[in-house]
Amino acid sequence: MVVVSPSFSVPVEGVIMQSPSTKLLVNDQELGTATLYITQNNVVWGGGVASNGGPSPTISLLYPSISLHAIQREPSPALYMVLNYELRLPELNQQANDAGDEDDDFDVDDQPITQLRFVPQNEGDLQAMYSAMSQGQSLHPDPADEVDDEDPYLDGEEFDEGEEEFEDAEEVEASPAERMRQLRLDASNGAHYQDCEDAEIEEE
Repeated sequence: MVVVSPSFSVPVEGVIMQSPSTKLLVNDQELGTATLYITQNNVVWGGGVASNGGPSPTISLLYPSISLHAIQREPSPALYMVLNYELRLPELNQQANDAGDEDDDFDVDDQPITQLRFVPQNEGDLQAMYSAMSQGQSLHPDPADEVDDEDPYLDGEEFDEGEEEFEDAEEVEASPAERMRQLRLDASNGAHYQDCEDAEIEEE
C-alpha cells in the first residue's frame, strides 16, 4: 500500500534511519527534496520542497508494496526501489504534460510498477540506507516466501490415501505352464520372438 498526503508529520516510533535533503525521482521525474525516514513499519518521504517550489507531498510506503531495493550507482548514486504499484501524482502528471509528446509510444497503462530513486545529500549514507531498508523488510516477509512447516511434501512423507492406485508394480515370475500359455496366445496373434525361435512348445 502507498499513501500520498499533502500533510506531513515526523515519524516518532521505530525509526531506523533518517536521511535529510534526499532527492526523490519517480520514474526518472524529479519530485523534490525532503527527508527520508526508514522505519520498522514503513518508509516515509516528506517535509521538504517539491520541484515546483511548493511543499513536497508526503509519500508513505508499506514494505509489502516494495518488491525490490538496491544501491544504484548510475546515472547517480541512489537508493533504488521498485513498487508493485503505479504511483500517480499531480506533480508528475504536470511535468509529463509540460514535456509534450516526446515519446508518443509511452502508455502509462503499460507501466504497472513504479521506480523510485532516493538520492541522498551525502553519497556515503547509501550503505546505511540500504541496511536500514533490509532490516525493515526483514520484519515484513513476503507471505509467498514463507514455508509451511506442516507441508508433508517438504519432509518426504508418504501418503496412505490412494495408495492402491500408486503402488509400485512388482514383477512376478510366471510358472512354466503360464509362460507356455502366453507364448501360444502371442503366436496365435502373429507375434514373433527373436530370442525364442528355437523354443519348442509342447502340448500339455
